[in-house]
Amino acid sequence: MKTKLILLMFLAFTALNINAQCPFTPTITSPRLGAMFPDKVVFCNTESEVLSTQTYDSYQWYKQEWDWQTPNTNPWVAIPGATSQTLTIDGTNDMLYYFKVEVTQANCTAQSAEIMSDGYAYGLPAMMTTFTPGTYEQVGAGEYNICEGASVKFENIYPVVYGNHTWYKCTPGNIPPVPGDPCIISGATGDSYTATETGFYGFYACTEYCPDQCEFLGLGGFQQLNFGNWSFCGLGTDETKPKSNDLTLYPNPATQLIYIGKASDKTYKEISIVDASGRLMIQKTNHQYNQPIDVSALTPGAYIIASKSAEGKVYRNKFIKK
Repeated sequence: MKTKLILLMFLAFTALNINAQCPFTPTITSPRLGAMFPDKVVFCNTESEVLSTQTYDSYQWYKQEWDWQTPNTNPWVAIPGATSQTLTIDGTNDMLYYFKVEVTQANCTAQSAEIMSDGYAYGLPAMMTTFTPGTYEQVGAGEYNICEGASVKFENIYPVVYGNHTWYKCTPGNIPPVPGDPCIISGATGDSYTATETGFYGFYACTEYCPDQCEFLGLGGFQQLNFGNWSFCGLGTDETKPKSNDLTLYPNPATQLIYIGKASDKTYKEISIVDASGRLMIQKTNHQYNQPIDVSALTPGAYIIASKSAEGKVYRNKFIKK
């Protein structure tokens, strides 16, 4: 009995050695494997993809469901009937799975390195908005007043992923886009667009990798711009503008309340407080020189306060909010 056990152990050890020393290593290939990432097949949701390996005596394909954590604790499962040289996967059933193949040749068994089926390698569309400091104020969620003559730049956050764009200046009448829609900005097909007039801006874009797979930003991601000669325009923080610092402002720095003014001015037609980026934070009208201004809600930092007297004289002073 002991001799038989030793013999079985020897045979098992020999088999392991043979497996470890197979003179071949199967590899998986496919038309899209490595096109974007070395170990991933990225293909369109509506397409299928054929995985293939070299010629061997037998094959068994396996799949493992993706897991966000490392190491992946999901089991490898033999795919029923997947015993040929090729395996067809598709964007409906096989997205976010790992695949590998086990092959046998001349009584030697070896496995390939795993690859992943990933059609979600692109990010859903998102838009970044860039303003010029001192030329805008936010008046609501996704809505801004912009100074006439200024511009606002919109950009797709994922420019590498998306190719052809359709940019809109108002709510589109149809998705996907239909030629002739008056909301489509003619000739605007790139990753960015610079707006100089009032409109409701957003885009529809097709993935560069899958030209037929397109995504709409969604109206919730659109931005409303209202261009005009708003009262805050020209206040800004441009250090080249002339400043008048003979206006009393105290305390400075301030934590809660500040006072501004000269008794001779009595009333200020308009008071505006802007932050370092030029964004309007507080605005008051018909302000009495001895009334407090509550700045407790402001984030600590440097601010400009612009005051216009009843006679039209403009003062600009800096103060620090602690």
